[in-house]
Amino acid sequence: MMTTSAPNARRNRFTLLALIAIFAMPPFLGWLFIMNPQWLPSETVNNGILIHPPRPVTGLRLSKLENGQPLNWEELRDKWVFVAVNRGDCDQQCISRLINIRQLRRALGAESKRVARILILLPDSAGRTPDAPPMEGLEGTSILLADNSDVANELVSLFDLEQIEDSNQLFIVDPRGDLMMRHNLATLKPKEILKDLELLLKASANWVQGDQ
Repeated sequence: MMTTSAPNARRNRFTLLALIAIFAMPPFLGWLFIMNPQWLPSETVNNGILIHPPRPVTGLRLSKLENGQPLNWEELRDKWVFVAVNRGDCDQQCISRLINIRQLRRALGAESKRVARILILLPDSAGRTPDAPPMEGLEGTSILLADNSDVANELVSLFDLEQIEDSNQLFIVDPRGDLMMRHNLATLKPKEILKDLELLLKASANWVQGDQ
């Protein structure tokens, strides 16, 4: 009866471990660089603004405009979430932004199933709760309310709305529920934003699976 020598056994074991490492490395590196974008090579340029460190948003107590029920963040688990924030009623500029966000999602093709869209409405300057916007053509966008001053103030701080013009921003929340990037829809071309989105989706393809 033939037996495998000790050197051959060690060589076979090393080969097996090397193969496992080769196949495991791409998803691991994708996850690692998304969670730590500062480690990316300097020649890698993103068009949006990275928010570092990423900020968890799942503690925000938002309610659904349609029925007043609180948002269960688990509903968005494993999704990339495109977020628009608006003060007061969603006017024509707000609606145009939602249309642009819808078109960006569609442009992702098959990957669009891994993306959700939400609009968060803040009270206006007088503290009035916004009315529901017309949703014709915008089906699929979840409308949420920060319907008291404490939640609104928390959201303003979390999204840095005192420092930026929120009416043109697309915020991106990753599948772990962390705010990690924003894009200015008024200054960036759609293809520039798409480049960032495609990179994020590609890098996370092996560790995030959206609903079919």
